[in-house]
Amino acid sequence: MSRVEVVVAHDERATLRVGDVFLKIDTDQAAADVEVEAMTTAPVPTPEVLWRRPPVLALAALPGAAIARLGEPSTASPNAWSAAGAVLRRLHDAPLPPWRGRSIDDKTQDLDEECTWLVRNDVLPADLVARNRHIAQAALRPFAPGCEVDVLRSA
Repeated sequence: MSRVEVVVAHDERATLRVGDVFLKIDTDQAAADVEVEAMTTAPVPTPEVLWRRPPVLALAALPGAAIARLGEPSTASPNAWSAAGAVLRRLHDAPLPPWRGRSIDDKTQDLDEECTWLVRNDVLPADLVARNRHIAQAALRPFAPGCEVDVLRSA
């Protein structure tokens, strides 16, 4: 048997890899449902759902080789990076899914509560939190989907 690799783990989800299978254990079944639906509508290759027994979702690994690993220099060719960029462009150009996520107001409220907690509990200096909260505001600005700057096309 292959070794078990923890890909990500936090309070809401853990993702494990065992050989060519990824096991996602998710506390939020609605989020897992949306993820599965998004994979079926994506215009790019997505993992095959092998089975689903809530709270676990088993996904097959996509074929191919990784073009990079976090913290390591990439040895992939320019053609491999171009192909990855082409897939990302297809995904970026696809229509948005029919469902709506959380509102900007809800996300802003959560961020403000977290910033308040960080300062109140002396986790980080207030000026650092305020500076980074100001920077985060750029991600919370209103935008029209499809109208943002396409960084990949300009590369």
